[in-house]
Amino acid sequence: MWPAWMVFRERANLRWGGDLRRHHVLAALGARSDAVDVDGWTQDAVSGALAALPRRLWRSAPSVAAATMLATDTLDLIADRAKPFAVDFHDDPILQNDALGIDPGHTWRDRTTVRKRRNLDAFRWHIVPSPELADLAGLDKERCIEAGNGSDTQTIQPLPWPTEPVIGFISGAGPGRGIETLIDAVRAVRTERPDARLMMLLAATGTASEAYLAELRAKSAADDWIDFGTAPYGQINEHLGRAAVQCVPNPPAAYWDAVAPIKLFDAMASGRPVVVTPRTVMRGVVERHEAGLVAEGEGRDDLAAALLRLLGDEALARRLGANGRNAVVAEHDWTGISERLASRLVALSA
Repeated sequence: MWPAWMVFRERANLRWGGDLRRHHVLAALGARSDAVDVDGWTQDAVSGALAALPRRLWRSAPSVAAATMLATDTLDLIADRAKPFAVDFHDDPILQNDALGIDPGHTWRDRTTVRKRRNLDAFRWHIVPSPELADLAGLDKERCIEAGNGSDTQTIQPLPWPTEPVIGFISGAGPGRGIETLIDAVRAVRTERPDARLMMLLAATGTASEAYLAELRAKSAADDWIDFGTAPYGQINEHLGRAAVQCVPNPPAAYWDAVAPIKLFDAMASGRPVVVTPRTVMRGVVERHEAGLVAEGEGRDDLAAALLRLLGDEALARRLGANGRNAVVAEHDWTGISERLASRLVALSA
């Protein structure tokens, strides 16, 4: 069958949030019988997939959907034999690095700006996790399709309620993610609940991230109530199940206000209540589904107050946790997100 679609996405390398979105968001489109589902989006992966297309000039070129922005040279390859149709713009690298306090330098910024503009110009449709991110990144809203983040509710399943007051946190390792504030907040929690523990699954995402994690471990060596760990996505359910409450303490930043991270939906899918800082999109998710508590602010005492409330009221914690699980199953499961997106893209291509 002559393919109507070529889908470039992540197939197996599931390390952290971006990998999960690149894997799931276009999965249903890639599974269609008229689609070529390609593992990766490098120049070699794209050129190999294009070379396999038979040259039938009377056939229309397949539409390309990419789960992330492509390199400019790769875009040039596609233009010759396929139609750039939709790209998933799930983050703005420059805005994200600014929020994390990372400055890769002018050369990287210039190259990334060109790559962003080339992708937005080349692809007819831009898939975004939220309208707020589209606004912040300066995208044309008339060309945007919203497909929010979600969770794999088959992998993430509620486990029996824990017997210990464990607070869970999952994140990439690095500054600008609220990690130090959360540690201070749990230290404050322990003045009233000395049995409280903090379980952190931190993924090192590069050399600087590895150095940060090593320094954090060294600084926390005397805090025997902190458990550091890491696990591939397929094994995080056990760790999520150990917690009585999950926390997502994103600090103030325009970028964090515009996104609801995948770890939020994984936490909700685990059937545990969440405590979040008052970031706009994330707050909206938690309040709409009554899935947890929004801290009054971003400080240590704000987080500690919300955490103590949930640790001291198991009935409330269980109710909010169940609400979160039900919401993810109904609205934020990756399968449903991907299927709805595929239907929309196919309809738009007709």
